[in-house]
Amino acid sequence: MPVHRWNKLDQEPVYPESFPKETIAIFTSAANGDPNAQVALGTIYLKGEIVPANTSEAVRWYEKAALGGSATAGMTLAQLYLRGEYFEKDPATAIGWLEKAASMGDTKAMHRLGSIYAKGKLAPKDLGLALFWFQKAAKGGNSTAQLIYGLMLRDGKGVEAAPREALKWLTQATQGNLTAENMAMAVKAKNTLTQFLRDTPDTNIKNSLKTGGETAA
Repeated sequence: MPVHRWNKLDQEPVYPESFPKETIAIFTSAANGDPNAQVALGTIYLKGEIVPANTSEAVRWYEKAALGGSATAGMTLAQLYLRGEYFEKDPATAIGWLEKAASMGDTKAMHRLGSIYAKGKLAPKDLGLALFWFQKAAKGGNSTAQLIYGLMLRDGKGVEAAPREALKWLTQATQGNLTAENMAMAVKAKNTLTQFLRDTPDTNIKNSLKTGGETAA
């Protein structure tokens, strides 16, 4: 398998003649600071199909990309540290990269953070933090987060129950891209809550709101 080398300045990669032009372009762009190319280069090293697999180099290039503004790289690093497929699991480091990706607007990272704090397996359970991240993801247009956030508002998890606000988010979720299972859950929750709000005077809502305990995926 061909092997490349880098000069000391890490700016001018040298390749064997067998490298395709497309591959050389990725190496060159990555060295010049292109986050997308750095993600691609990290994947090349991770898979080991063009050059020998090198997890350390893969992580190095993913980190460069993430620090350079690539939310995709941040999510990739988080997944690597959560799965433990290539090296030991490290939930704390994974959460750090998820937060980095979330800070760049990645709603999948926000949703994942919400799930982590809601379940309490990879970090101490904190419904307030879970609600915070689900809300951010929901506002960013993540349909699954809209469903979960709506259910949390309905059930008063991490916040005082707010059925009318919950209905707004459940309605938005039904208009988005959900799995068949989650869509059925969202439609059922929306219809049930709509009927409940029709039948229950505002003064009695807090005392009589009943929930079904559904949990979105």
